[in-house]
Amino acid sequence: MSTHPAPPASLTRRAALVAAPFVVGAMATSIAFLLLRDSFPDKIATHFTLDGAADGYSSPATTLGQYMLLFVIEAAGTIAAGFSSRSALTTVRSLAVFASGLSAATAYALVAAMRAVGDSDGHGIQLPLYQLPVAIAVGAAVGAVVWLVSRRRA
Repeated sequence: MSTHPAPPASLTRRAALVAAPFVVGAMATSIAFLLLRDSFPDKIATHFTLDGAADGYSSPATTLGQYMLLFVIEAAGTIAAGFSSRSALTTVRSLAVFASGLSAATAYALVAAMRAVGDSDGHGIQLPLYQLPVAIAVGAAVGAVVWLVSRRRA
């Protein structure tokens, strides 16, 4: 019985595996947006300074569009990295882990920002600084789970 390595995944399959986490992240963010929209003021904080103070605002519709654009940009960059590699199986697994972690961290950070906006009166919006390391931890945890699951399936 000979053991042959698995054939490389097709480009379409590679792109789909890497893009899927961003689709899930965008869907989760959209659902959170819809659930929280009644608590938003007329202008939503969309940019924060390093100390967590809001310094950029957009309408709710524009904000949701910006959030979705962020996921599209992240997906496009990750897919481009996947197309440029030669080692298909290892790279797809690594990129899927990276994409899952990045998508989870992004979705967490965006939902945390929405919660901060919803909990404020529209003025003096503050995103607590601890949210950044929590977003990174969420992304790392999701990436670790995807890595473990992908190792068992390989």
